[in-house]
Amino acid sequence: MSLLQTKSLADADVQQCPNAYHEALREPPVHFDERLGFFVCGRYSLMRQVLRDTDTFSSIDSQSVDGLRPPPPEALAIRKTCHPVVNTLVTNDPPSHTRVRKMVDAPFRARSLDKLNSRIQAIAHGAIDEFIAAGACEMVSDFAIPIPVRVIADMLGLDPTLAPRIKAWSDASVEPLGMMADDQRLIECAKLIKEFQDFIVEALEARLRQPQADLLTHLVQARDAEGEGFTMAEMLSLTQQFLVAGNETTTNGIAAGVRLLAEQPILLSAIRHQPGLALSFVNEVLRLESPVQGLFRMVRKDTELGGVRLPKGARIMLRFAAANRDGRKYLSPERIDLHRTNAGTHVAFGAGIHHCIGASLARLEMRNAFTALAQRLRHLALAPDNDFAHHPSMILRGLKALRVTFDPA
Repeated sequence: MSLLQTKSLADADVQQCPNAYHEALREPPVHFDERLGFFVCGRYSLMRQVLRDTDTFSSIDSQSVDGLRPPPPEALAIRKTCHPVVNTLVTNDPPSHTRVRKMVDAPFRARSLDKLNSRIQAIAHGAIDEFIAAGACEMVSDFAIPIPVRVIADMLGLDPTLAPRIKAWSDASVEPLGMMADDQRLIECAKLIKEFQDFIVEALEARLRQPQADLLTHLVQARDAEGEGFTMAEMLSLTQQFLVAGNETTTNGIAAGVRLLAEQPILLSAIRHQPGLALSFVNEVLRLESPVQGLFRMVRKDTELGGVRLPKGARIMLRFAAANRDGRKYLSPERIDLHRTNAGTHVAFGAGIHHCIGASLARLEMRNAFTALAQRLRHLALAPDNDFAHHPSMILRGLKALRVTFDPA
């Protein structure tokens, strides 16, 4: 009996250590999970095909999981008091997606991000300043969380003291998508999203009265080819996605990278002596650990993928983490290779029109984080009491904690 017949993405052990499941998933290339009621694709070549075929594989409403994990009535009641959920970036198709993407693209272009580089460096070093004298720290809460939270707060023009609330709002936005939260947590998430919306509506209205040089002002001033701006629901949707994309995934990527650096000291030494290798390391971390393990698409019409028939209306999860370790694409895929020539072809950020708008920002934050560690720390090692537990989720992969020891440089 194959692993796919006995295991599911819903299993806690698969979520904690998914590599064996992902290996089995590549042959056959498309698998129907009977327990969950959707297809899963894990082969790189097929995934690129799906990501580029928006006519057959739609993103509209694709990440809504209420049909897979029904929320409790209390959570639904709170949602009714919120602004409506609308499709903007992640859950949208052309031509609507094209309109939205063009309107929000400018702040995430290379020229705009170059202006942020020195600030990101300062944030990374500032985080290290807070724990370096101790010779030990818990890297998730002390380093991996503060950097992206402070960066996205800066970009949105929010008070940095709001960082704990920003983190809570981000967690509440993404945790239900992982389909592992209990009813009480789903209710709490709904309350936090309501709180987030109320706060951001007030902030957006303030930008209308008094514009600032920040991302919220960009949203209220953006206009499409017809001169139309965003609705309030669209601006809330976009801000929520910015929080998640600029927060959760980067935090998880940084934490996973620090673990790899502590396990393989030669990597930290290489970055210290050749800082240009930091970007190569970032891409290998994203490929190997894939902070976003997978996302859904909805099948618009009867089709076939990898020899498997997919009926109209079916749901398919694109398992990015499996594709990123596909031996048909990557030589010795389980190994970190700082000179891998095709490392940047990973699908950790998706591909095609849905390639993550914040991908360059995430890479910049991770690169600066790892470079700062290489400059400031020596003898980085894992503390003996780590259990390497990950947050339960079918969508994201992130360490709960990572304790390390080191010597200050």
